[in-house]
Amino acid sequence: MRHSVFSLLLGAISLITTTGVTGLEFTVSLEENGKAADASKLQFVKIPPLKHRRRGHRNATVATGQNVTAKRGNNDISYSDNWCGASSRSNDADPIRNVFGYFTVPDLTLRAGIPPPQYAAAWIGIDGAKCNQTLLQAGVTTVVNSNGGQSASAWWEWYPGAAYTIANLPVKPGDWMSVNITAHDATSGRIIVTNAQRGYSMTLNLTSGPKLCRWDVEWILEDFYEAETNKQVPFASFQDLWFLDTEATTVRGKNVGIDGAAMVHLMNPQGKVLCQAEKYDNANFVITSH
Repeated sequence: MRHSVFSLLLGAISLITTTGVTGLEFTVSLEENGKAADASKLQFVKIPPLKHRRRGHRNATVATGQNVTAKRGNNDISYSDNWCGASSRSNDADPIRNVFGYFTVPDLTLRAGIPPPQYAAAWIGIDGAKCNQTLLQAGVTTVVNSNGGQSASAWWEWYPGAAYTIANLPVKPGDWMSVNITAHDATSGRIIVTNAQRGYSMTLNLTSGPKLCRWDVEWILEDFYEAETNKQVPFASFQDLWFLDTEATTVRGKNVGIDGAAMVHLMNPQGKVLCQAEKYDNANFVITSH
């Protein structure tokens, strides 16, 4: 695993509290400015599953005036109703072990002609594409209101179980975050969520989760579906969002990162690309709003 200046906050596990939920157990620890902190200040607010699985686009015909090529370098271009970013794949013989990356909390502006509030979620995860019956992930969601004011929150999910908002973990639009997810095996793993700018790092150790395939890894900005209505939330415009120092490795140590990954563009039902991912090099890419 590469380490940059943001990695300084990732240290030993600190004070631990234990919480049990149906079908899944986890322990949580917290660091503040590199020192052990009271993890009980964090609250995990259970919400319905966020349905972050990838949905393909039935008609990938690009609308008039959209400048998107079918293939760019070593990366295939694909289209989705809800995902925008990078998705890479391994197989049963060499399953995914770890996925990592830095990214900015989405910084939103209102998209014209769409009623507020508007949303965007950025996350990193294992499975959810080819293996879409399960997904282990963590990320942040930003909402922008009618007056342009924004708020953001961190969350994690082991789908098809419930998702959990991480209350009291400081997150603001534009903050640099990192997510580091390790699958110890198909039903246990670890999630580290760090806000490098504000000095907080949270570690979750999870057991007895839904069985992962460990085929896919993703770095995604999403227009997600609400669980109650099965409809997409209004998708906001956003400042360029970078994923940096991305890395994913398999059990045998193979790198399955964005070099050769599919770069996924989000396309609305009318065939207009709203969000486009562009690879910068073998570890970094940018997502732009359209």
